[in-house]
Amino acid sequence: MYHQDILKKYEVFLGIFEKAILIQVFVSSLSLVLLWVILITIFSSVDRFETTEQTIIRMLSLIPAFSFQIFMVCYLFGNLHNQNDSIVFSLYSSNWIEMDMKCKKLILLIMRVNNANFKKLKFTTLKIINLEFFFKTISNCYSIISVLVNQIKNKGL
Repeated sequence: MYHQDILKKYEVFLGIFEKAILIQVFVSSLSLVLLWVILITIFSSVDRFETTEQTIIRMLSLIPAFSFQIFMVCYLFGNLHNQNDSIVFSLYSSNWIEMDMKCKKLILLIMRVNNANFKKLKFTTLKIINLEFFFKTISNCYSIISVLVNQIKNKGL
């Protein structure tokens, strides 16, 4: 009973905030990449940006803030998805095979309804917002940065 109420509230929450959360994750990821790009161009002695030490310190302090924003959203939704999956797995792992037919049908119905109605927060149709998404985002950020550093090294030679 409580679990279904929680699922309904979760669906209402996603209906209201899903787009805002996805936009926030996208903007934070993009901002993280842009901050690294700007910092690398500043430290590579390319005179495209005139900055002070205060600006550099502010930009360096933004990197953990954006990383933490992305991490918290991914962690919380990943945890929520894992807990829902564990409830379905617990039902399946119970001794439901040895119960009477009425209980078997009821447990199977609960598992089907739970899997059919639970919406996961997805960035695309295949990419679910969870810790794996966070690590892929950070990995992509690193790839972009390494390409930029290699470009700067090649131009400097």
